[in-house]
Amino acid sequence: MQLIKLSNAQIETKNREVKHNDKVKIDSAGGIAVQADSTSPIVDEDNRDGWLFKKEASDTSKFNYYIYGSVGSSHPYTFSDLKSVYMCCSVDSWENSASVPIINVYSKPTGSGDAGSFYHSRKDYAINMSNQKINAGEHINLYIGDRPELKNDNRNIPLESIISNGDCLGTEEILYIVVGSDSGSLINTKILVSEAGYNLNNEIKRNIKFVV
Repeated sequence: MQLIKLSNAQIETKNREVKHNDKVKIDSAGGIAVQADSTSPIVDEDNRDGWLFKKEASDTSKFNYYIYGSVGSSHPYTFSDLKSVYMCCSVDSWENSASVPIINVYSKPTGSGDAGSFYHSRKDYAINMSNQKINAGEHINLYIGDRPELKNDNRNIPLESIISNGDCLGTEEILYIVVGSDSGSLINTKILVSEAGYNLNNEIKRNIKFVV
């Protein structure tokens, strides 16, 4: 049997490869479920991997990709169990902080003191532009909580601005984890999302690739 010897460059490339344990296709039933109430994503104009959101009008259109839902799962996880959430993306058009994607985490409604029609509490995570930089078209890793160990060369940027809507107690059970855009973003906003994932209590770790 012939042994294949990899060069240092090939070994480095292999080490940087991200191990995806899930994929979601843009036009599959699963992909449409993930998109839910989003403005429909499109195939990237430059053939890059991922789903492209392009804002065509001065309105409140946005994308919301539901990467976690508790329905159908055997075990409930809580706000305090959430170790991290991330997305690999590119902000192709910069105008202000609303150009940058956000992360939302919803808890299950209880019927008492619910802050929303379908959830009890919501945490919104956004970029803090006082200490971060965005370079248009650069692939970056946005994250909350612990910095994820991703095998890519992207800059890691934490979403440090947190807005709590409701009680947001650590014991509340998570309903949805969503990566999305700001409805207040301006016309011609362009965001490409290629991957997202989360870590729940160091037990459930998912890396989801967005394919077309």
